[in-house]
Amino acid sequence: MTVETSERAIRLPVELFFLAAVGLLWGAQFGLTKIQLETLPPVTGVAIRLTIAAVFIWAIVIAQGVRVPTAPRIWRDFTIQGVLTSAGPSVLIAWGQQYVDSALAAILNSTSPIVVTIITLLYTRQESIGPKRFLGLAIGLGGVVTVIGFGALEGLDRGFAGQLVIMSATLGYASATLFGRRFTTISPVAAAAATVTCSAILMTILAFIAERPLLIDPSARSMMATAASGILCNGLGVTIYFRLIRTLGSLGTSTVSFLKAAFGVVIGCFLLGEPFTASIAIGLTAVLIGVAAVNEPGASRGTARV
Repeated sequence: MTVETSERAIRLPVELFFLAAVGLLWGAQFGLTKIQLETLPPVTGVAIRLTIAAVFIWAIVIAQGVRVPTAPRIWRDFTIQGVLTSAGPSVLIAWGQQYVDSALAAILNSTSPIVVTIITLLYTRQESIGPKRFLGLAIGLGGVVTVIGFGALEGLDRGFAGQLVIMSATLGYASATLFGRRFTTISPVAAAAATVTCSAILMTILAFIAERPLLIDPSARSMMATAASGILCNGLGVTIYFRLIRTLGSLGTSTVSFLKAAFGVVIGCFLLGEPFTASIAIGLTAVLIGVAAVNEPGASRGTARV
């Protein structure tokens, strides 16, 4: 075993904890967004949420005295990352869910690790992918389907346009995980602040084009959900996400999609009184095993070309 693998094995439990934390935060966003949409139109709600997140992260940047790069080229990359992570997928998923059930949308959205694997093998080759990783991906995706329910797959082939749009959003998330590797030499807080700021600006412009944000009259409940989502999901969650890209790599970080879908269902059980069934428990266990297998030291050995 190499020194690098040994060091990764030592810190792996910590990184998996952070990965689970992001999965939990992003899973909670499903419920918070549902409350947000009660009185806020989708694009405007996302714009407000991202603006709150940007203010929160910039407060951390200032408090810690973190240096943020100012070169135009890196801000171009931050803008691209912002489109891939928040601005683009948020709009695509919101549109697609008009025609696709939320359960099926969650399953489609959890395929990001599969897309990352395909792109890595065929194009970027940033990481090697061994048999354990393939097995982990299969177990994780199977766990997501088990948690959400096989009945959700019955919606396939109906609302094809909506499914295609949601899969496009998944491609955006996967590309963002790969593209984000170029920020590994930058502080995660700085990368998060810059990226979320770009996303917020883009979504605000889109809100004024597509909706009438100055005429809205949101309820206190919707605004509280939007603020919580902005600070916790987009603020804290995105900051940890950039740390994980540095420590776990693109494929390891992308498995947060499995956790996000699974935790979203589990949170619904405990907060909304939905039944916690044996299939949910089995599926959640499978998701955790799959995520651990993908991120296990040595799991990436032996198959991919570098």
